[in-house]
Amino acid sequence: MNSANGLLAKGNTLYILTGTSLQKADENKKLTKITDGIEGGADGIEMINDHEFIVTGWAGVIYYVKDDGTKQVLSDTRDKKINSADLGYDPKTKTIYIPEMSQNCVVAYNLK
Repeated sequence: MNSANGLLAKGNTLYILTGTSLQKADENKKLTKITDGIEGGADGIEMINDHEFIVTGWAGVIYYVKDDGTKQVLSDTRDKKINSADLGYDPKTKTIYIPEMSQNCVVAYNLK
């Protein structure tokens, strides 16, 4: 895979961020592209519900992605040069934590 970066294992499925796409590999190693067009260098992935993900692009874009391929930009800080790296998720509080490397901090967002 070209530019594989973010990985997420759930059961027998491996979700993989590669370049600008989110793919999944099943237990038989069959690859299926979920979505494409993740700008800014796909970096981090967390599953927030069945069939729903938060995906970060290194350049500063945060996406909400469904496994049917639809995606929505939640935040875009590229113009401020604030990067979005990997992320963590606390399902109890519905909070995502994203390190912003260029700002030397971690930002928390509550999901609704």
